[in-house]
Amino acid sequence: MPSSPASADRLPWCVIGAGPSGLAAVKRLREAGIDAECLEREGGIGGNWLFGAATSRIFASTRLISSKSLTEFADFPMPRHYPAYPDHRQCLDYLRAYAERNALAPHIHLHAAVERIEPLGSPGSGWRVSLADGPPRHYDGVVIASGHNHVPRWPEIPGSFTGDFLHAADYKSPTQPVPLAGRRVLVIGGGNSGSDIAVECARHAATVVHSTRRGYFVVPREVYGRPADLRGERLLKMGAPVWLRRFISERLIDRTIGLPWRHGLPRPDHRLFETHPVINSEILALIDTGRIRPAGDITAFDGHDVVFRDGSREAFDVVIAATGYHISHPFLDARLLGGDSSDATPRLFMNLLPRDRDDIAVVGLIQPDSGQWGITDLQASLVARMAHAARCAPRARAWLYRTRQRPEPSQPIRYVDSPRHALEVEHYSYRRRLERLIASLDRRLRREGDSEARMIRIRGDDV
Repeated sequence: MPSSPASADRLPWCVIGAGPSGLAAVKRLREAGIDAECLEREGGIGGNWLFGAATSRIFASTRLISSKSLTEFADFPMPRHYPAYPDHRQCLDYLRAYAERNALAPHIHLHAAVERIEPLGSPGSGWRVSLADGPPRHYDGVVIASGHNHVPRWPEIPGSFTGDFLHAADYKSPTQPVPLAGRRVLVIGGGNSGSDIAVECARHAATVVHSTRRGYFVVPREVYGRPADLRGERLLKMGAPVWLRRFISERLIDRTIGLPWRHGLPRPDHRLFETHPVINSEILALIDTGRIRPAGDITAFDGHDVVFRDGSREAFDVVIAATGYHISHPFLDARLLGGDSSDATPRLFMNLLPRDRDDIAVVGLIQPDSGQWGITDLQASLVARMAHAARCAPRARAWLYRTRQRPEPSQPIRYVDSPRHALEVEHYSYRRRLERLIASLDRRLRREGDSEARMIRIRGDDV
């Protein structure tokens, strides 16, 4: 891709957040010849993987639920000595190495908390970014890469619980923020965080009950010694239809850890792949031994008592709500991303680009059913090309604008309609769409660049 021409009147682009998505965005913008700087509110890079930071939502035992091969950046493989599912310390070391290799540190400003982002005028006029400390800064464009796990979604349950009631956002270990040893613990939520926390609590608490609204399929981390997602990826590359992938996957799951109903759990009200995958190799065995007791939905709190949907009642000392997060960008008018005052959820092309602006994007606002970092790197690559086209390739810019106005193709899998799946994407088809868009835009940028070069040569000959 040709570089953008240097110009004294060009302002840099701003990238908000120095997690995996933000690091990729800075790298790709600068590769395209566009000056960029990153504003990070914490004292180090890593985003959610900076364990102990105020905005980090991981706990001490967190590790990837997607294999390293399907998580890593395509141009920067994880170390060979890493396990198939690295822990959060290894992930942070990897991100730091990525930043060092690409010389990103000089372009990252730490302890720079963004309070407000405002357009300076019509699209293309630039942006004012106000910080908690220091004067406002001005930029040509903005990439929001600050993640979407900030505002906890609390369960709406009548009554009040008088024991320790915390959200998974604040859970760090069996001792922090509250001790769990010997206590009666209820975990609410059937996703990956809820399942992982329930498994960890089972090693320390006197009683662990796991409440879920519906039944879920559980996928083991490994199937016959190989990461489960890599086995699924092979079927995708072979072009296997969804029904065949579902048939094969269910049988492999059944032969390794068993399908849910083999363990006395209710049959899911959906088919495999229609919810975000629950990756866990231990929870079903702990249910079999009674260390974790499954329960249905909750209808009320009453002091230390919890009333379940089936009418049963049980007392608990601690309740941990692993019930997800609200999508929120409080520093920005939701209408700029297609939302409104009643629903701030962005309405973006591919969960990435506004349909009517070339100077703002949200990288990482997806929840793929596999690893994310390589996909957000492709998102960042597309954003960099959009920024380049907006500066010096009007025909390529117009083509991308027209493309964003067309109806998007439906996903190959219909996900359960729930807040948990508001950002869900099928990783393989989504990644291929990004790759095709990048390739198409590159062809147009090259043609336009070659045409401009020819005109320059012709004008030179005339002189």
